Amino acid sequence: MLLLYFSTLAWSLPWADCLKIKEETKTASVRILGEHFPWWYNLGVAQVESGCRWRTSLDGHGSVGYFQLTPKFVDMYIKQVYPDYTKPYSAQHFYAFAAYVKLILVEPLWITYQRYNGGDFVLKECKRAGSDKWQDCKAHCKRGLVCTWKAETRCKQYKSACEINYSYSKKVYRAGTEYRTGEDRYRFW
Repeated sequence: MLLLYFSTLAWSLPWADCLKIKEETKTASVRILGEHFPWWYNLGVAQVESGCRWRTSLDGHGSVGYFQLTPKFVDMYIKQVYPDYTKPYSAQHFYAFAAYVKLILVEPLWITYQRYNGGDFVLKECKRAGSDKWQDCKAHCKRGLVCTWKAETRCKQYKSACEINYSYSKKVYRAGTEYRTGEDRYRFW
């Protein structure tokens, strides 16, 4: 029982590593996305993507940093303005992330974060659903399976791309609310 209490407490408290990058995330988000943007969800992305630690991913795509920006997908949009965003611990990384979020920004915000995680499939699913409600769009998701565990050259585990992407916005929301310091002026759901 005590273990359950401490594991629940650990999930509900802000992560120490995230508190270390809170101000940089907030500053970049406010400057790029505006003072009314709920920057705490961007910090939630860092928590979900990297545990708020600088990482170079082994995902096969070369994702880097706190937000796991993927150069082969985002360079064309941000490299010219933020040439050092992939350098370890670069302040430009925070601005590059916020600039990319601004490019894909739509309301409700859950769609923005799912676009960040899985591309524009969510837009097609919401269009098929005729709705921007999470549950309606998810019901119209028709994606395949993704290999999530590979040993040598063989895939050992597959997961539904729909489940992966539709759980992402929930994780970002849950993580982001841990850092909320104001009112949400953007609709998340």
